Order: sequence, then C-alpha cells, then structure tokens
Amino acid sequence: AAAPARRGTACVGRLLLFLVQFAITSQALHQPHLRSVGPPARAFSVSWGATAGQHLRTIEVEEVQRLRGGAPKPKSKATKAKIVNIKTKKSAVEEWWFGYPFITRYWFALCVVTTLVSWERIPFAMPATSLILHWPAVLRLQVWRLLTTFTYFGSVGHNMLMETVFMLNYSKSLEVMYSGRRAQYLWHLMLNGAALMGVNFLLGLVGVGMDQEDGSKLPGIPFLAQPLLYSIVWMWTRQNPEVQMSVFGFFNVKAVYFPWFLLAYHLIMGGGLNIFYLMGFIVGHIFFFLNHLHPATKGLGVWNAPLFLENLLPLDGASASKGGPVQGAKPDDADNKAGSPPRPSFVGKGARLGKK
Repeated sequence: AAAPARRGTACVGRLLLFLVQFAITSQALHQPHLRSVGPPARAFSVSWGATAGQHLRTIEVEEVQRLRGGAPKPKSKATKAKIVNIKTKKSAVEEWWFGYPFITRYWFALCVVTTLVSWERIPFAMPATSLILHWPAVLRLQVWRLLTTFTYFGSVGHNMLMETVFMLNYSKSLEVMYSGRRAQYLWHLMLNGAALMGVNFLLGLVGVGMDQEDGSKLPGIPFLAQPLLYSIVWMWTRQNPEVQMSVFGFFNVKAVYFPWFLLAYHLIMGGGLNIFYLMGFIVGHIFFFLNHLHPATKGLGVWNAPLFLENLLPLDGASASKGGPVQGAKPDDADNKAGSPPRPSFVGKGARLGKK
C-alpha cells in the first residue's frame, strides 16, 4: 500500500513541476520589450531531485528569454548635439553700410545729419551760420561748432552729394590702410583738423573771410570739411603713388599727380585756385612729411593715439585680419619687417656747402 502511495505522490509532483515550467516559459515568450535577435535558443535545464517533493533548483532564465531574442537591448550610444549656426542674410542697405570702415561711415552719418538739420525746407532747421567755425561763439560754449565745421559739405544739392561720395571713397581707402586701428585713424584726422584750424586762423589775419549780409566779414573759412577731405586725398596719393587713376573714363593718371590735376582742372574751368584744395594739400603734405619722412619727427609719440582714445576705440579685429600696412608703424618699418632694405628718407649727392 505504501508503494502505490509513493508513486501517486511522485506523479502529482511531476505534474506540478511541469505546470511551473510551462508558466515560466509562457511568460518569457510573451514579454513585449524583448525584440533583439540573438543566437538560437538552447534547451533550458531544470534540476530536480529524485523524489517528487524536491523543489526546483535552478532555471536558466536567460536561456529561456533567448527563445525569442529576449536578451535586454544594449543601450545606444549617446549622440552629441550638433551646434548649428544660423546665418541670416543681410539686406542690401546693411551690406552697403558695413562695407565702410567704422570712422568713415560715422563721419558720413554726421555729414548727413548736419546737412539735414540745416536744410531750409525743414520747419525746425537751424541756420547754417550756427554751424560755422566762429571762435567768439565757441568761447560762448557753442562747442558743437568744432565738430560741425568738419561735417558740413553745403546745403542739399549736387555739390554736397559729390563731395560726400568723394569723402566716402577716399576716407575708406585710407582707413583700411590702418588695419583696424580706428583710434589711430581718428587721431590723425583730429591732428589734421587742428592744423587746418591753425591755417584758417592765419588766413583770417591776412583778410580772407566770409562776407555777411550786414557788410561785415567773418575771418577765415567757415567750414573746413572740404579741406580735411583733400588732406586725406593728399595722404592717400602719397601712400599709393603708382596707382593708376581713371579721370572721367578718358585717360589715366598716376595717383601721385592726381592732386595737381585737381588744381589744374579747377583753374582751367574758371574757378581759379581753389582755397579748399590748397589748404588740404598743404596740411596733408606737412602731416605726411613729419609723420613718415623726416627722421627727427617721424618717431615722435604725438602721432600715436592717446590712451583714452585707444580704450574708447579698440582694435577692430575684423579689419585687422584683412592685412595691409599699419599706419601707426611707418612705411619704412613695414618694409623692414617684410625683409626689404629700408628706404632713405632723403636722397641727394651730399655735397658740402661752398664746395663744388
């Protein structure tokens, strides 16, 4: 009686063990997140004792999960975020405006503002006489005259437009040669302006001036924008003496002779000797000679921009990357850095006075 009882107990134990294995296998086969394909599944093994009461020892769960590729998915490598630079296209006006160097474009802006505020067609226009260089008015704290005398090319009209375009072209050509040293270029303009004021004062002493409606005469030239412009023209032609310049599209002339052509053209056309040309060329020549040629003066610190101006207008990196000779350094220094022999400042026979 004991033997049939043991056999019955063993059968019941095997049946329970089969149900447990079936339940585990079914659960592993129907897990939805197990999708990767793996090697062919091997038969799972279960160890149990000889007796029916012996419990499940080990179940190779990982092998069971491989029946449908049930191994956990490997973690995908983290992708690096890409930095995308979005460049917006500039308008035609922006390209034109930023195509000019810093000092040149804001000098042009001041010229436009000065012309508009003195235009008689505007109801709130200022009289042009309130913008001229008049020292008694400056001493009465009308200090804007020290600036507006260099930014007024005349009332709105053809002459004003031509002079402004002339200024844009030559000021740009000269400023780019400073290789982004905005403070240095502005300082040189200020030195030229101060020299023009001195020449203008001397002209007032010899009787040159502007006639007033009441019959009186203001000493000197009231506006110095054109003389400052032609001092720039002179300095640029001295920096680029061999450049061929087209005159009205008919013939070419070397840049070094271009100022003389302007004087001759104005004289032939019946305008006489243009005082604006003469003042600008004289001051431009003196500045270039002392700053670049004369050995006793070209190394003076007065040609370097003061510290406060350097801090206010630091080096423009975008313009400096374009290259070009630096005007703060002299042309001789630039040639020496390039490996060429230095040019003598003066060339002559060197004969002693009194001897043949």
